[in-house]
Amino acid sequence: MNTTIAIITRTKDRPLLLRRAIESVLNQSEPNWHHVIVNDAGRKADVDSTLLPFLERYNGRLTIIHHPEPIGMEAASNAGISAKQSKYILIHDDDDSLHPVFLSRTKSYLEKSSHNVGGVVTLTTKVDEVIVNNRIKTLKTALYKELAPKIGIGDMARVNQFPPISFLFRRSVIDCIGMYNESLPVLGDWDFNLRLMAQFDVDVIHEPLSNYHHRTSQGDNQMSNSVHEKPNIHIYYDTQIRNQYLRNPETVHLGNLLLLQKDLVTIENLQREYYGNAEKLHRLYKHPVIGRFIKLWSRFINSSIPHEP
Repeated sequence: MNTTIAIITRTKDRPLLLRRAIESVLNQSEPNWHHVIVNDAGRKADVDSTLLPFLERYNGRLTIIHHPEPIGMEAASNAGISAKQSKYILIHDDDDSLHPVFLSRTKSYLEKSSHNVGGVVTLTTKVDEVIVNNRIKTLKTALYKELAPKIGIGDMARVNQFPPISFLFRRSVIDCIGMYNESLPVLGDWDFNLRLMAQFDVDVIHEPLSNYHHRTSQGDNQMSNSVHEKPNIHIYYDTQIRNQYLRNPETVHLGNLLLLQKDLVTIENLQREYYGNAEKLHRLYKHPVIGRFIKLWSRFINSSIPHEP
């Protein structure tokens, strides 16, 4: 039987998180999948020992790739994609997880959709968590992002609309847009999504069937998310991606959209900062002591202090 879904998991020295990802895959109600785990120069023994108790349940639906030297996230994705032929692809990072019906719902949706729908996403639950004494502790959960029935390319140009864990896409789109950009240390999924949406639609299943797990630094950067550990790198490559689309004559229209959306993001951030400061000033004015002091100071010493909003 041909494999319907290739599930690609990139990992490096995170056996606790990898174990959860393995269980996420094995618990899927859809049986026709193959799991490709790409160990990007992590400890081979840790990966092998983590997998050992699950080998019988895999029943041959597992490929392990050990890289002796790190090649990066997007190159690891490409290695996994190339290792197993399939009709559909899911990038399942080692720190994320799925609802048991995720694959069955997304596969069924794409089977019934026209081929101009290159992929489908589900709603996503953002899970804030910490690791204490080698145990994962959930702090809070919330809907990651509200989504329309179909992802708008303008919205995608503004900011990435969904994490990889929520996105099942057709392998055939790679023939049109190429693989993941291996030169990008971060935001490779956003760049891939932009190229995909330039030619295909992405639809939305309005059920929260994927979990996007977040951990801030706890002294062990290996366990943290790049979005928290490398914010400046994200800003740098966000700008680089937009510049590249603007410079390329074949993608200049998308580049112009990216430029416009970047300006809108800047305006929104300024508005958020303004209203946040106004709220802080309002609270200060309402304080029985501080408020009176500010009013006296603005009246007799510095008249440039703004009046109460």
